[in-house]
Amino acid sequence: MLDYARQRAREALSTPQTAVLATSGPAGVQAGEFPCEAIGLELFLLVPQTSDHLFNLEHDSSVSLLTAGWEMKGNAQVIASEAYDLKLGLLQDPSAKWCALVRVEPGMLQIRGKKGWGNLETIDLKTTYSD
Repeated sequence: MLDYARQRAREALSTPQTAVLATSGPAGVQAGEFPCEAIGLELFLLVPQTSDHLFNLEHDSSVSLLTAGWEMKGNAQVIASEAYDLKLGLLQDPSAKWCALVRVEPGMLQIRGKKGWGNLETIDLKTTYSD
């Protein structure tokens, strides 16, 4: 069952090309849409280096992400793209040199139903995460 949940989460995370990132902290509540890409159960976003999100993340790593297909709560950190051997298409974008790479480790993923309102599935990745 846990393998199914992790696989379902991987499929959901691999779909969107952008996500709305929500942070809070000294810069107040911030929300913005940024390009994203998943590797396994980790989601990576390109956030402009001038964004108040980065200031908020220095103080509180808790984030929420929103796409048309899912909502996720997790913890984020700014990483140096050189520090990881990442094969991310995001890093090939010309604007990447003016952006910070943010890695999000998922905590809870809520997959929305295609019809109607509400969530179809809720996956607690804190207990199923072991990539």
